[in-house]
Amino acid sequence: MAVSTVLRAIKQAMWLGWKVETNWADPIVFAIYYLIRPLAGLLTVGFIFLVGSASTGGTLNPEYFAYMFIGNSFFIYVVQIMMTMTMLIHEDRSHYEVMKHIYLSPGSLSWYILGRTLNGVINASVSLVLTLGFGVAIFQGLLKVPIPVNWLQINVPLLALGLILGLICFTAMGFILCGINIMTSKVQFMLSDYVSGILYLFGGVIFMPQILPSWAQAISNVLPITYFLDIMRYSILPQPGVAVQTDLLYLVVTMLATVVVGFGFFKVAMYWARREGLIDKKEEY
Repeated sequence: MAVSTVLRAIKQAMWLGWKVETNWADPIVFAIYYLIRPLAGLLTVGFIFLVGSASTGGTLNPEYFAYMFIGNSFFIYVVQIMMTMTMLIHEDRSHYEVMKHIYLSPGSLSWYILGRTLNGVINASVSLVLTLGFGVAIFQGLLKVPIPVNWLQINVPLLALGLILGLICFTAMGFILCGINIMTSKVQFMLSDYVSGILYLFGGVIFMPQILPSWAQAISNVLPITYFLDIMRYSILPQPGVAVQTDLLYLVVTMLATVVVGFGFFKVAMYWARREGLIDKKEEY
């Protein structure tokens, strides 16, 4: 397939994804929604942390608060990508009834899905920047919670590299969800919540995996999000004794494994869908 065809398919898919996600509300209402949704989650976790620290009579640990703050902020990417790719098949196959047309178009369905996912990544990036900004303003500015982060000394190359590797991993996971949805006749609404919940619990989002039971730590050690968040934290808040090179190596290894499994599963799912006539099968619930 020509590169121009691939790029055009991705570009049009991104534009379509933006129109689909924004056509239900006034632009101002939509902007408020995209700010409030991730910020509400961050504030909820933050206030639980503050109330818990006060109720137990313990002193606030700024380093641990920063650990939770950064992890919960970057988890926005997981939530957005999983949600986008879980509902994509259902929306196009049953709601808009365009899946068969997309499948027969010159651009591959995989590139179309990738374009829709990149739109979700852009939305998540905007939400991340706004969440970090407002979160710092609320916790550090209004509540006087010290967050030991020097925003002018962020390791940008490490942050960019870790972010790219992590997004590839999460996209590959999303292709597994697309494959599951295209093989089933019912809408799997909760798939994104299942996957996000597992990653949230075992991935070291708001607490260190070391406090988990040994069997849970074993699960955490094979999840790419564990190393992704460690790299995000180190790039923003460098700490002595942290083997960031090891985290990068493990992230690359888990990324490659996730890509092989994710795209392999999606290819098998598409073969099954063609064989069983599921490409344009309509389901309601």
